[in-house]
Amino acid sequence: SLCKLLTRTSSHAEKPTRAFRRAVSTAGPGRRLLLSTPIFYANGPPHIGHLYSALLADALHRQRGLRSAGPSRLSTGTDEHGLKIQQAAAAAGTSPPELCARISALFHQAFTQAAISFTDFVRTSEPRHCQAVCHFWAALQERGALYKGTYEGWYCTAEEGFLPESQLTERVDAQGCTHKVSAESGHEVHWTKEENYMFKLSAFQDPLQKWLRDNPRAISPEPFYQRVLCWLGEDLPDLSISRERSRLQWGIPVPSDSTQTIYVWVDALVNYLSVLGYPETHGEWWPAAHHVVGKDILKFHAVYWPALLMAAGLSPPERIFVHSHWTVRGQKMSKSLGNVIDPFACNERYTVDGFRYFLLRQGVPERDCDYYDEKVVKVVNSELADSLGGLLNRSTAPGINPSNTYPCFSETCFPKVVDYREAEALGRAAAEDYEFVVSVASLPLQVASYFEDFQIYKALECIALCVRQTNGFFQRHKPWKLDRKDPADKLWLDTIIHVTLECLRVYGTLLQPVVPHTADKLLSRLAVEPEERKISSLTFLPRYNGKPCPFEGRQLGPDTGILFHKLEKSSQHQIENKRL
Repeated sequence: SLCKLLTRTSSHAEKPTRAFRRAVSTAGPGRRLLLSTPIFYANGPPHIGHLYSALLADALHRQRGLRSAGPSRLSTGTDEHGLKIQQAAAAAGTSPPELCARISALFHQAFTQAAISFTDFVRTSEPRHCQAVCHFWAALQERGALYKGTYEGWYCTAEEGFLPESQLTERVDAQGCTHKVSAESGHEVHWTKEENYMFKLSAFQDPLQKWLRDNPRAISPEPFYQRVLCWLGEDLPDLSISRERSRLQWGIPVPSDSTQTIYVWVDALVNYLSVLGYPETHGEWWPAAHHVVGKDILKFHAVYWPALLMAAGLSPPERIFVHSHWTVRGQKMSKSLGNVIDPFACNERYTVDGFRYFLLRQGVPERDCDYYDEKVVKVVNSELADSLGGLLNRSTAPGINPSNTYPCFSETCFPKVVDYREAEALGRAAAEDYEFVVSVASLPLQVASYFEDFQIYKALECIALCVRQTNGFFQRHKPWKLDRKDPADKLWLDTIIHVTLECLRVYGTLLQPVVPHTADKLLSRLAVEPEERKISSLTFLPRYNGKPCPFEGRQLGPDTGILFHKLEKSSQHQIENKRL
């Protein structure tokens, strides 16, 4: 192939990483996989942090489907039990079921509007989930992982958990009173003493350490893997996994003990099994599961959940992908600041594809990322409207391509060479043209590698760079100055357009997981049929290698106008000022 022929001669072409090669060898055809978002707490409407989690999982799910890697499912949903919801419902003058039904519907609507390709939407108040949780509890009990004991400590209602002294600080309120609060979140804690069921977490310190040592890619990116290893190097006290029913009525009762309610996090984590039909049919999928989670819930997913699974006789999930948070103009989102960003308003302001692109292009899993209106407009206009949309418009314009076809490639104008740096100028292509097509030829493997490593923003960075290079190629050779009536010029003009359309076809194919509507519009304009859009069968510039190109000579699809309309700059940050 062109990629194999030329990568050895160009330092610009990055070879696929070991991770991708390993993934290709282990992920055989027909292999099932569950991708999941966290289930989102139903005490308030969705914001862009929730949407970001869902978009990351959605892009992975869509990309896997385009690779024909085997059956996959994408699960999401709402976490509907716990003290916070009980209190939020009381404050709103409604019942917990009514509050949860309203908030859950908002999440379902937000994700549907954002084109999240979920196959399962689970609510923890559903009978199928409650039955799964009760069965999971029974498995823990039967295997001797639980005991009843008195537990006392600082309990944070907002975080639904007990916090050690090391994670607390003191804060003085407006009245001059001192309160203990969580050092990380600032939420107030209260000293609580209860008789609860305890989980023997301490017994799983060594198995958890072995699991992570044996599976260094179980948690990505690497800094979060190291963070979990540090946690496992410290004391791992047993975990309280129930609350007194008198304090918490809104939850699943402990089987055979009506005085206790199952701890909300145990209840919530079992959603990954309940969507697979636990305890009957989960074995067809589990443990082939990849969880996408925010860094604030890493300990629950990377310490408590694997330990609970081991205790119940199940394997931990294959991979946990961790991402950081979104700030707004450098500030943490909070209702009190009035800067919580509404995803519905963002989709209306930037379009669904525009906002999808921004979050996935600018979101870096290892660090917190900042949102503000001008940034979205700049990125989306520059890369989707101007660079990609402009390229399609220029290469299909009637003045350049009057026949509205996928023109022929000329080997005479762009001859195949072993080393373009040493070859004499046989055709009309320059050395930099060969370098550029090498970059595009290597792009599908690069993108696949970055997706595999949960670095979707780097995949989009590579695509954006190649789009800029293609614009440079088109501008460099000025096809509008060539004379179509001159046979030699016509061959070169058609070759320039052929190469440009081939590049656009690659970009459209690779962008499908990120901007599905825009990619569909682009590929339809190039007359690429639905069955020709798989990443698994993507080839680039086959005519360079003397192979037939199925698109050559094909009539282009109908002109549906501008690919992506530029966003207007806004002097008023209406989205940022919107209170939920």
